[in-house]
Amino acid sequence: MTVHTPEEAHSFSEMAKKFMESTEQFVKEGVNPGGHYKAVWCRDASYILRDWFLSGRFEDVMQEILFIWSHQIAGAGERIIYGRGSPETKYLSHIASAKLQKDFSGALPTTIFHGFSEVYGQNPDIDSTALMISATSWILDAYIKSGILSASTFSSSDASGTRILKVSSVVSNPSTVIDYVVPRMLQAVDYLASRDIDGDGLLEQGHNEDWMDTILRAGKVVYSQACWLLALSNLSSLLTELKSTNETDRLVGMAKKTIQGVERHLWLEEEGTYLDRLEGHHIGEAYKTLTQDVSLYLTAVTENTLRDSLSARSEVKPSHQLEQEKEEPELKVRANSTLDAIKDRMWKNNNIPLVTEAELRHTGPWVLDPNQYHNHTFWPWTTGMEMVARSRFDRVDECYSLLSMLVSKAGSENLAAFYEWVHPVSLEGKGAFPFRTGISAIRIALTDILTKSG
Repeated sequence: MTVHTPEEAHSFSEMAKKFMESTEQFVKEGVNPGGHYKAVWCRDASYILRDWFLSGRFEDVMQEILFIWSHQIAGAGERIIYGRGSPETKYLSHIASAKLQKDFSGALPTTIFHGFSEVYGQNPDIDSTALMISATSWILDAYIKSGILSASTFSSSDASGTRILKVSSVVSNPSTVIDYVVPRMLQAVDYLASRDIDGDGLLEQGHNEDWMDTILRAGKVVYSQACWLLALSNLSSLLTELKSTNETDRLVGMAKKTIQGVERHLWLEEEGTYLDRLEGHHIGEAYKTLTQDVSLYLTAVTENTLRDSLSARSEVKPSHQLEQEKEEPELKVRANSTLDAIKDRMWKNNNIPLVTEAELRHTGPWVLDPNQYHNHTFWPWTTGMEMVARSRFDRVDECYSLLSMLVSKAGSENLAAFYEWVHPVSLEGKGAFPFRTGISAIRIALTDILTKSG
């Protein structure tokens, strides 16, 4: 599907360009999510840094990438606090021992504060680490393919992290960033691969170990597999440019296995959509509910393919992506069915997309009322995520509807897109303001759509 008339296409383009111009000021203010969030959240930074890169802020992006990866968890590094969001720890914070830090080694923390970092759940989030691998790889890959940065040969054993990097050296020799972060990203991949407990290609997570850190979903979560697949896809693309054949082949093999696992275990034919397979401990029962972030899998499985308008594709593409293009008919059917399911079951009250299909029966550590925070609300951030998925499958007319909602007024004065989340009935903006993560996610989606439309 496409925007139906030239007038509608022009209207969408004008609305998108106006949004891009009016929000430039917000994304310049920092890599933290904004509002009352003063620290650095790795998952949020992955979106903000991609937005910065697309805006031409190359030096700032490199400096922040180095800062974030310098806080990768090591066997005995800086102080790590963990467990505040986990029912297994009774929602109490603990200081990670040296042994536990060794178990976490390779992961990125949820949040980087001054003097310490936090792992919100019992274990590091899958998405925080995977999305930063994806964003970092995508940015460096684009640098190389654009000719800004020349490819260099690196040693995967150079992962001691003892090198001191100065801003001046980064500016004068950006390839230093590759030498520093690629070994660290490979360590992060090893950590994430260890989360596949039963060997089926799918990563298992504990409660609240992803962005929706109150809804107690544990098990095999579609969104988390999507983050993992994005990490593998973009890092393998970068490693192809770096002529690291063995590591590329290893990552491509894991990507194939992940796709096979999702298609085998997380596609429900009777539901016509991908769905999480959740465990029932701590909430008394196993359950399933459709969530908006399922749409990220449709982006992940088309990353660096012809459907990806922002990809700096090289002549050689990883083999799992070639297989996906060969299997296009089945992928297209399942993708469109999933997008139909999201629209039919989750677009409520004048087409406002919600993050959960139904009101949640259990939340924690906070008991959430209906239409509060993660409980059946409207999130601009994940709506930007959904727009990219719809754009990938030529459903730009629905992106027009979503953008119209995002640029509507929340409450009495500000755009809905500026808030962390929005009450779907009153349309009152809630949470952090302005929420840079959401603004950047929408800007990335619009750049994708406008690039595709020419």
